[in-house]
Amino acid sequence: MCDERFSRVSVLVGDEMLARFSNAHVCIVGYGAVGSFAAEALARSGVGFFRLVDGDVYAVHHINRQLGSDEHTLGMSKVLVAKSHLCAIHPGITVECVDAVVDASNVSVVDAPFADGRQPDVVVDAIDTIDAKIELIVHCVRAGIPVISSMGAARKTKPSEVCFADISETEICPLAREVRKRLRAFGVTQGVGCVYSREPAQKETHRSLQSHNGSLKIARPVLGSLITVTGTFGLRVASECLNLIAAGKDERDNFVKA
Repeated sequence: MCDERFSRVSVLVGDEMLARFSNAHVCIVGYGAVGSFAAEALARSGVGFFRLVDGDVYAVHHINRQLGSDEHTLGMSKVLVAKSHLCAIHPGITVECVDAVVDASNVSVVDAPFADGRQPDVVVDAIDTIDAKIELIVHCVRAGIPVISSMGAARKTKPSEVCFADISETEICPLAREVRKRLRAFGVTQGVGCVYSREPAQKETHRSLQSHNGSLKIARPVLGSLITVTGTFGLRVASECLNLIAAGKDERDNFVKA
């Protein structure tokens, strides 16, 4: 008999598929507006093993769109808050925390074996710096691990325009276009799943470059964003992860080779 927490999941997909979810290992890089929704959706769907990678702490400007961010968690590590929260949802899960920003020097952490020796079944790219995003995607492709990458969710207002496609088939999204261009330089032209929006970015929805107090000291444009869109991105990412897990190893291998 399945855990009562996931009885509704079992009714829908069956005990065998729920067991597959329970044994799945997912690495989520970036626990922000998209990654937090993806992680929570996967945890509430019965996924049993997580690695969360993020070096940031919660700040006031995160409250409008990031799960886990509130008056009580300001200044706290995102991944440590996330671990406590996800384990409260399901005490039986395993959550590994990597309190670091991914770059060329440490990107191998994403596909390192979990404590039980298993590699991730899928890696979620929910980071918003393009250099790190390229490093992560290229590393996953070369390691033969499926990656679901979130493109630009900021400056959008229409959840209905959020969709999923291979990187080679994305359209309209400026970030997807730049990622596609940069990946070609590494010989990667397809085999990367992308959640993106077909909605043109709203104009006059950003401020000048600045750093945020209480968060990572990275100067970047302040982009307008709504949780209704960023959350939809995260839920779609989670859905595509579940589809890959449900499909099994052969399909995941084919996904990478596409």
